[in-house]
Amino acid sequence: MEGTERSGGFSPADDGWHLNFWVAVIITFSIISVVIILYGISIGVTNLTPYLFLIPIIFVAYRFPERGISFSLIVGILNMLLHYPFIGALAEPYLIFVNSIVLVGAGVATSLLSGEVNKEKTRYEAIFSTSQAGILLIERPNLTISEVNSRLERMLFYHPGELQGAHLGRIWKNTDEMEAFFSAIAEVRSASDVETRFLRKDGDEVVVLLSVGSGYGKSVVLTVSDITARKIAEKEREQERLRSQTYLNTAGVMLFVIKANHNVALANRRAAEVLGQNESMIISHNWFSTFLPEGIRDDERHRFNQILTGKPVSDDSFEYPVLTPRGERLIAGHFTILRDENALINSVLYSADDVTESRRMQEEIRISEANYRTLFEVGGAATAILNKEGILTLINTRFERLSGYTRVEVEDRMNWNDFIPGKVRGTEDANSESEILNAEWPPETETDRVPGMQLWESELLFLVHDGTYRNVICWTSPIPGTDRYLASILDITSRKEAEDELRQSLQEKEVLLKEVHHRVKNNMQVISSLLSLQSGSITDPESLERLRESQNRIKSMALVHESLYQSENLASIDPAGYLRNLASEVISSYSLETAITMKFSITVHTMDIDTALPCGLIVNELVSNSLKHGFKDRKEGKITIRLDETDDEYILSASDDGRGLPAGFDIASLDSLGIKLINVLTRQMRGRIEIENKAPGVAFIFHIPRTDPA
Repeated sequence: MEGTERSGGFSPADDGWHLNFWVAVIITFSIISVVIILYGISIGVTNLTPYLFLIPIIFVAYRFPERGISFSLIVGILNMLLHYPFIGALAEPYLIFVNSIVLVGAGVATSLLSGEVNKEKTRYEAIFSTSQAGILLIERPNLTISEVNSRLERMLFYHPGELQGAHLGRIWKNTDEMEAFFSAIAEVRSASDVETRFLRKDGDEVVVLLSVGSGYGKSVVLTVSDITARKIAEKEREQERLRSQTYLNTAGVMLFVIKANHNVALANRRAAEVLGQNESMIISHNWFSTFLPEGIRDDERHRFNQILTGKPVSDDSFEYPVLTPRGERLIAGHFTILRDENALINSVLYSADDVTESRRMQEEIRISEANYRTLFEVGGAATAILNKEGILTLINTRFERLSGYTRVEVEDRMNWNDFIPGKVRGTEDANSESEILNAEWPPETETDRVPGMQLWESELLFLVHDGTYRNVICWTSPIPGTDRYLASILDITSRKEAEDELRQSLQEKEVLLKEVHHRVKNNMQVISSLLSLQSGSITDPESLERLRESQNRIKSMALVHESLYQSENLASIDPAGYLRNLASEVISSYSLETAITMKFSITVHTMDIDTALPCGLIVNELVSNSLKHGFKDRKEGKITIRLDETDDEYILSASDDGRGLPAGFDIASLDSLGIKLINVLTRQMRGRIEIENKAPGVAFIFHIPRTDPA
């Protein structure tokens, strides 16, 4: 057997030799016994010689216990057969039978005892040779290895029998530790689960777990288990635990485990952050009494106990507040039951996160949505939400009132074009057709504007349920982040009717005002004509001049009313045309031999009547003075009129290239009616006068503040 091979150093060939040897011994002793018995019978000795058969019986029972009983029976029968021919000559024949029975009984007993011994030996050898642990038999006190099994030899990479008789220090790494160990167990001679290190034949270390028990005599049995793999596995498990803890700590959600006793068994870093505690202050604390508000503790504890018992719960989600140093925080998530090796629920894993802010935002969104729904419903305009295809998906009450349809009839059923047709039949002329611009859907948007900030506005005709049209203003804008549009529609039919009435009234008043201006102009022309008739009977040159000046002033005022009558705007006139006509009238009123050239530079497009009339009178006076005094004894002359404007004032300039003003000219001290009129009109307009008297000619520049209506 393997144990025998290791301890005795025999090979399978040696076992065959031993077998042949024992067979030869048994046969030899059997033959010798037969010969002696026969010799004994021949000399008359029969009571002792049969016991010679005990020798081969014992050998067979020892070496071949499984054949010992049958061999004993054969020997007993053989003994009787040997004595049977001489039965008549023997004095006590019954002793032959008794001796045979004794031989059989002794053989059977010896075989049975030998069989039990062999079983124990076989069991020991099987344990010794097949054990998964290495086994050493150590002789004390010198600590010599007397026996070693193959498992230990393979464990330490030694050949069979190589450790036989070696000192234990050959394989024990730390000899000091070895000696201390055997000194410690000197009295009890036993120990278990002692961790140390052995050396392999190649010098590598092996982590082993030792158990020591008493052997026979002074020997001890040393059981060696290689736990190197277990140590590596433990190290890997520890590394895996650290990695798992790292994963848990880097997880973006709370992870914590609650055991059956309601204590926290595990909590990751996120859980510690939300709870405002470090991990040591969370683990081993009762979850319900430490971290949950009093109002929900009992309910959540009852639910947890239901989970532990395996009773069904409504769902695996939860949401409740937890207590933290900064106040209550709301967490939400789901749980997973954890089972032990017997498939029994022993704890619960919770995965959650802080939803305080998200719930607050959801509440704000809910309130905001409620506000917008309220605004949508109670707003002053008919409001609808439409998709990109123009289907009305939602309308408010005012839209129902405006359209005459109910929500059921409109929502998700009717289209934009059902209310805003692209073309509308004219009401005044049955044969005319007027197209409503920008009525198509979807509305055109400005591509250069920010999405969500575009507003489309148009005045349209709205078709109601009874087939009539209402005048509306429609504002449409895309709803940011969606493919829908919001349309707000205001009914302006009454306002349009009022505007039409007002427009008609204004047209009537405008006609009336034009007629007034026309009649004023006509009356002034009549006055001018009367003055012209009167001038025919006046011979005094000075009086005639005064009359002509008055006539020119009347014409300048009449021209203003004529311009207003011809203008589309009754509040202002075109100063360019007015001043050109005025200058032409003034020049034509004088019979001069001098050729006068008029130059105009007017950049002002409109001017109110309160400013235009004084400016016209000023220009009348200045042009008249140039014609009377500036070009005497001249064949030609040039008069320039300029009118410019800034944000604050008008700049009126009248200049000529005549002889200029006399020395010492003072416009404020002259007694001339024309000069006085210029001064008075300038003061009325809160203006100021600049005079440039540089040869040739003179220039009058007037700065007149603007009085444009706000």
